[in-house]
Parts: sequence; structure tokens; C-alpha cells
Amino acid sequence: MREQVYVGRLFADYEDTPEIRDFKEEITANLSERVRELVLKGLDDENAFEKAAAELGDITAIADDVGKKKRNETIVQMYMSAKVPVTIRTASGMTAASALLLLAAVIALITLFSGTQSAALFYVSAVLLSFSSGLFAFFGFTQETAARYAMKSRRAAAYGAVCLAAVLGAGLAVVSYFCTSLGLPAAVGIKAVFIVPAICALIFLLTTEPKRQKPWYKAMIDREMENYALSGSGIVDVANAARFGVASGGIWMLAIAVFLSLRFVAAWQHSWIVFPFAAAIQSFMVTMIFQKKK
Repeated sequence: MREQVYVGRLFADYEDTPEIRDFKEEITANLSERVRELVLKGLDDENAFEKAAAELGDITAIADDVGKKKRNETIVQMYMSAKVPVTIRTASGMTAASALLLLAAVIALITLFSGTQSAALFYVSAVLLSFSSGLFAFFGFTQETAARYAMKSRRAAAYGAVCLAAVLGAGLAVVSYFCTSLGLPAAVGIKAVFIVPAICALIFLLTTEPKRQKPWYKAMIDREMENYALSGSGIVDVANAARFGVASGGIWMLAIAVFLSLRFVAAWQHSWIVFPFAAAIQSFMVTMIFQKKK
């Protein structure tokens, strides 16, 4: 078949991959269909073939893209399938965190169904749960993955401390509200003491987070981001967008916590003023996160 021979010559220098074969078959079918259309319009067979071939344009450029896409997919699959071994340190830390989590659950369940409803045991369960969450965060961030390098121990410890403080504050507040006579003011006060600093620390960590992507993963992200260009402002940074979303949530959670603390603890009638401050901080954060680098 003349069309098949013509297309085969165009792709003589390309690797015979399934993607290239499918592309060749598609081009051959389109070329044959176009020749038939031109013949029906009155052209002879030879002229119809030459005109249809000319209309194809530079299909080798498309073939190059197909080949590059295949190579990129192969590279990604190769790196993702290469498992990074879990270190003894991480395995030991995760085991200890799991043990604390199970112990906290057992104490809470025994206390709940024993009928004593001891607030002290619930407090112990909350403390164990908070230490478990901190350990999970620390050892999770310090473990290298196929896509990311391990986080430095000092920074991972900061994330662990944030998780510990947030979970501890939430747990102590719940126990104080439901199992003691301290009521809502104590619960809100505990949250203000533990959760508010944790949110502030989390915002700082997220906005100053260094990139830990491995070169192949960063290159893959850069290729994907090429499809999301913003007119006049460059490429959308997906990581920065996610960071902005998390930090914004933290800012407004902090604002609400401060608002409730002032309302229920200090009974301040102007407590609403925290919300304009939160909006101003968020506007400043937009400039800091999305500013263009020279």
C-alpha cells in the first residue's frame, strides 16, 4: 500500500514502540481517506496522493513529542517503582508511636466502659495520643521517599512538636469540657494556650518550607505545570498554591480561636477586631508566597 510505505519511510529512524506504531496507523488511515476524498473531487490518483502528503505537514515533530512522552513516562515509572528502604530508625519510631496510640485507645476505652469516667485517665490518654502524633510526624518527615529527600531532623522535630501541641490541646479541652465541671471557658482557654501557638508555628513552617523534591520529580512537576500558565504572571506553582491554602486555613482558625477566647474568657466586646487583622495577614502572605523570583 502506497500510503503505508510512505509513512513507514517517514518513521524509519524512530524506535518501534507501541505508541509510534499506533501513531503510524492513524496517519496512514488519515492519508488514505484524504486521497480518496481528493480523487472523488476530480484529481487523478498521483496528484491526489501528492496533495494529501503535502497537507500532512511536519508530522515528525509530533512523533518527537510522542517519543519524549514515552521516555518521560518510562523514567517516572522507573523512579516510582524504585522503593526506598525504610530505615531501622524510622521503623523503630513508627512502632513506638503505634504502641502509644494503641495504649491511649485502650485506656480511653476501658475508662469509658468501666463506668468510672475518670477525668485523670482521659487526660493520660490525651497525653499519650499527643506524643504518638508527634512521633508519627517526626519519623514520617525524616524518612526519604521515591519522590522526596528526607527532612532535616530539627525541622521534622518542629513539625512533631506542632502536632503534639495541637492534639494535646484538643484532647485536654475535650476532657475538660465533658468530664469536669470547668466547662466551656476552660476548654477555650486550653485551646488558646496549646492550639493557637501550634497554628502560628505551623504557618511559619509552611511558609518557609524548602523544596525537597528529587530532580526527576521536580522535572516532572515542571512539565505538568507548563499546561497551567497564567497570562502575564508566569506558571502556576502548585506547591505554593497548596501552601497558601493550608496557611490561610491556619490563619482563620487562629483568628476564630482568639475571637472565642476573648469572648468567653475576657468577655471583650471588641473581640471582632481580630478578623480584619487576619485578613491583613492573609493579604501580606499572598505577596510573600507568590512573589516572583528574579
